[in-house]
This record gives sequence, C-alpha cells and structure tokens, in this order.
Amino acid sequence: MNVARTNAEVIAIGSELTCGARLDTNSQWLSRELEALGWTVQRHTTVADDHEAMVRVFQEAAQRSRIVIITGGLGPTLDDITRDTLAEAFGQPLVEDASALRHIEELFRSRGRDMPERNKVQALRPAGAQTLHNAHGTAPGILLKLTEPECLIGVLPGVPAEMMRMFFEQLVDVLPGSQVFVKRSTIRTFGYGESDAERLLGDLTARGRNPEVGITASGAVISLSVTARAGSDEECDLLAEAAREQIRNKLGTAVFTENDEELEDVVARLIASRKLKIGLLEGTTTGGLIGQWLTEEEHSAHLVSYSRLFPTAASMNETDPANWLRGVREIATSLLDRRTADYVLISSPATRSESDGGARMRCGSVRVVGQGFDRELDVSMTGNLAIFRERAARTALNLLRLQLLRTQ
Repeated sequence: MNVARTNAEVIAIGSELTCGARLDTNSQWLSRELEALGWTVQRHTTVADDHEAMVRVFQEAAQRSRIVIITGGLGPTLDDITRDTLAEAFGQPLVEDASALRHIEELFRSRGRDMPERNKVQALRPAGAQTLHNAHGTAPGILLKLTEPECLIGVLPGVPAEMMRMFFEQLVDVLPGSQVFVKRSTIRTFGYGESDAERLLGDLTARGRNPEVGITASGAVISLSVTARAGSDEECDLLAEAAREQIRNKLGTAVFTENDEELEDVVARLIASRKLKIGLLEGTTTGGLIGQWLTEEEHSAHLVSYSRLFPTAASMNETDPANWLRGVREIATSLLDRRTADYVLISSPATRSESDGGARMRCGSVRVVGQGFDRELDVSMTGNLAIFRERAARTALNLLRLQLLRTQ
C-alpha cells in the first residue's frame, strides 16, 4: 500500500474564515467524504484572500498530496481570486469557457435579470483545466490534473449546498481510486481522565500504528476513534475489531458505547429496559442538567417520575449544607418507600473556594440512592470549571449505569 498516494488535503479560501467571522464547515464535511472513499486527509489549510499566500499554498499542497480540494473564492467580486492564483501557481493562462458563460447568462435570464459584466470572470479557468458544471449556482468549479507532481486539484464553491452537490455530481466519479479501504469507529468512555486513559491504553495510541487510535476529551467524556486502513473491507474490520477488543479489555466498564451515543442515552436505555423510574433532586452542582438531558426526548422523559431543582441551599429553608442533605435524603427515602422511584439521583449545592496556591475550585458531590444502595462521589474540581456541571451530571449518571450493570 503506497501511503503517499492516498494522502489528500483540503484548502478553504476566505478572509471571513481566517478572521473568525465565519466557521469553516466545508473542510470537515469534505474530510469525512474523502475518508469514506479511502483517502487520508493529512491537512486542513485556511487562507485569507491574499494572492501571494494562495499561490504558495496551492503549490505546496500539490507537492504533498495526491488529491487537493479547494473551496471558496469562485465568486465574481474583486476578492474572489482563486481562479487567478490557481492559474499562476501552475503557470497556465486563464481562458474563457464558453459553455460555462452560457450557463451563467441563462441563470440570470431565468431570474429575469441581465448578467452584470463582472460575472463573466466566473467563466474563466486555467487553460489546462476543465470546468465543473454548477447546476445550482453561478460559480462553476474547476478540475485541474497535474502530472508533475501527480495531483488532482478540485475547486468547489464555498456555498456549502453548492459545494456538496458539485462534489457528488461532478467530482466523485473522476477522483482516482485510492486502492485503500478506510473504516473508522468510535468508542466512548467515562471515568478516566485523558492522561489516565492513554496510560492504560499503552502504545495503542502511538502514532504510525494501523489501526490508528486517536484520543479526545469533551465534557469529561473520553472518545477513542479507531481508524483502520487495509486493502479490503474485511481486513479493515479484522484490524479494527482487534483494536476495539484491546480497548475494552484495558478500560473495562469505563466503556459506555461503541456508537455516537451520549452517556445519558445509554443510561436511559438501561433504565427503560428494566422498567425503572428515576427521581431527581438536583442542587446547583448539576443545576437541573440531568433532568434536562433525560427529558429532552419523549421516549426517555417518562422515565423521570419526580424532579425537583434546588437553585440554592435556601430553597429548603436551610443554609447549612448538612441540613440540606438531610432534607433531600428524607425526600429520596419517601420516593423509594412509596415506589415513586426505584433510584434517586441527588446533587449537592455547589460552593467555590481557592487553594493555598491560588487555584480556583468548585466543590460539590453527587449521590445515587436505591433500595439497598447508597453511594456518594465527590465531584469537586479545579482547572476547566466550565465543564463542572457536565462532569458532575455525567458522574451521577455513570454511577447509576455501573449499579445497573452490576445488578443485571
């Protein structure tokens, strides 16, 4: 397998992207589609509408990658210079494509308008390139095949709807075959930090392996992406499953799904399969987030039989956290005794403090109570306090998940 010949990259053009005024979603979408076709996207580049920079980026990309997809800069305004810079980068003059010009003129006529003279520039392409028909807008794409270096360059409109349709309708069929199959799957875990998960996984996350195992953290959830590359679908499946089995063995019950599910969805499914009811008594540590997650979808909302939010400790006429806890435990016991709920998830009031070294800390705890089960976990944390509530809510849900797995 010649890896170099399976490399691709995506270039997004526009000063509105580099200054942060707009988000580049095209590169993400294109990367997924290219990977599904067996191409490994090694680089995303975002370039402002700068003539010199664009020429240099195009030339460098062609040297590195077998396929280069460029989006944006095909409009009629003075800052739309992708055509000009592409032609200059590869030493080709711009020529007018008569068919493209007729199509643009017809689009304006169909809208009852005269075509502005400036729109004629959209019919220009490098002399050695082909025009990619745009049935849905005035910006034709460009297809340029280079032999030295060997590279196919596809230029698509920046408008996402036009870009996607042109990719499928005009570009997919002319892309060279990669001769490589790529399969990506995801394993999601909760309970370990990113560093601890990587330590437990050992060299599974080392670069250059096949399958490649990538590790990312978001909202205290650790996601492991397993990417296998081989000469057939069957080989990919075998490689990927071997890696997934190692991950399952090393991380155990921290693995909560091998799909793109959220932890709350997995827990809701477990609750529903047992025909259980859940009570929620949430202080400011979770701030109602558990209730929000579990009731977002109709199929899981009925699982919550009782929910109460305590915005402050004073919500129970108590300023002492110990007295507050006694109060919610009495409510929880009542819910369990009356069989209103099979389990009750509790979160405490949250407090703020500062360590001797000046680090800010947010303090709180979560608790799960059921018949014959009562477990509390401290969720106090420093660092990225923006995820405090998410981490706390998921800790409570995960505590319930583990209890349900033990009592299967």
